[in-house]
Amino acid sequence: MRLYFDTCIVNDIFVLLQTQGGDRLHPRDVKRPLEQWVLEYIALYYLLDLDDQWELEFGSSPIMQEELKRTSIRSILAREKKNTMLQICDLFAQKTLFHELLPVPEHLFKKVSKVIPHRKDVEHVCQAVVGGWDYFVTTDFDSILAHAEHLKPFGIIAISPRAFVEDNFMTLEQLVRTLHGSWTSVGDIEKSWINEIKASVEI
Repeated sequence: MRLYFDTCIVNDIFVLLQTQGGDRLHPRDVKRPLEQWVLEYIALYYLLDLDDQWELEFGSSPIMQEELKRTSIRSILAREKKNTMLQICDLFAQKTLFHELLPVPEHLFKKVSKVIPHRKDVEHVCQAVVGGWDYFVTTDFDSILAHAEHLKPFGIIAISPRAFVEDNFMTLEQLVRTLHGSWTSVGDIEKSWINEIKASVEI
C-alpha cells in the first residue's frame, strides 16, 4: 500500500522524537486535548516502525519541504523546531519517495477546491491523486478528514494514522498486546505517552 503524508505528519513526528529524546516541546506543538490525540501519536509511531513488515510505501512531494521552509520563527525554540523538522524531512525523504511536482489538470484542481477549503491542502491532495497514491495520511481533521468521503471519488482515501492501522491491520489494543505481550494494554501505553509528552512540554 502506498501512503502519501501530509505536512502536519512531520510536526507529529517531531513531537514523537522530542518526547522520546526527553527534549523540549512548546505547548503549541502538541495537539489538544492531548488525551484525545495521543492514540493518533501512538498509531503513527507504530506505523513508521512497521512499514517494512506491513509492506508500506511512504511518500510526499516538495510541497512538504516548501511549507516547512516558510515556517515563521518567533523564538529560539521555534528556530530549533524548524531546523529539527527540516532535518526530519531530509531523513524522512530517505525512507519515502519524494517526487518532483506533478502537473495537475485544471479540472481536477477546481473539483478538489470545491471540497477542500485551503489552497495548500488542495495542492497536496492533488499531488497524491495524480501520483496514484492509495492513502492520504493526515491528522488535519478539520480541513481534510472532515471531507474524506467527498475525496474518495478522486481515487484517494484521506485517513488518520490510527484509522489506517485499525482499518487495514488490527486495533491498537491488539497491536500493543502483539508487540509488548498480552499483559500490556493500550491504556498502559497511552498513559506512558501522555506523561512523557507532558514532561517534555515547556512551561
